[in-house]
Amino acid sequence: MTNSIEIKCEAAVSIELKDLVPLQGNLKELTQANFQKLKWSILKHGISFPFFVWQHEGVNYILDGTQRDRVLSKMVQQGYECPPLPAALIEAKDKKEAAEKILLISSSYGKMSEESLDEFLSANDLSFLELSDELELPAIDENYFKDPNEFAAGSEDAQGRLDEKSPVECPECGNKFVPR
Repeated sequence: MTNSIEIKCEAAVSIELKDLVPLQGNLKELTQANFQKLKWSILKHGISFPFFVWQHEGVNYILDGTQRDRVLSKMVQQGYECPPLPAALIEAKDKKEAAEKILLISSSYGKMSEESLDEFLSANDLSFLELSDELELPAIDENYFKDPNEFAAGSEDAQGRLDEKSPVECPECGNKFVPR
């Protein structure tokens, strides 16, 4: 039995995964950790946002959605069923303009801070720790993502230093020694 990927949005057209062609090349890296986050997000939320596609000479070039395309292609290889994908059609006069639009889509004009994220989460009754497995927010310090109740073991070197006794200074003569 195969698992089916859900579509949770509508767009101008629907395009088969096999008919999408990435245009951005290696502009963005997809780490294994972020691959897993995106896969988990797709499994949990389905395809919630349309692909942005530039149609040129019968080819459906992806302007936005390349990472989803990579993850979905791998999921199909693993036995998932992928229905036609929602796509918004983006106009461009040529490949150069389409490439410029990839950079526009990739631009982040607003800046998120820990404070603004906290406010947003609170106002919407969201728990970041419940969402952290599917989000990648590079503007936020990685320590924000850690559970404050989770113990993180120190390095072997740091652990060794914990076992060492610190020198003590005699308040009368100033002599330093390590107690036994």
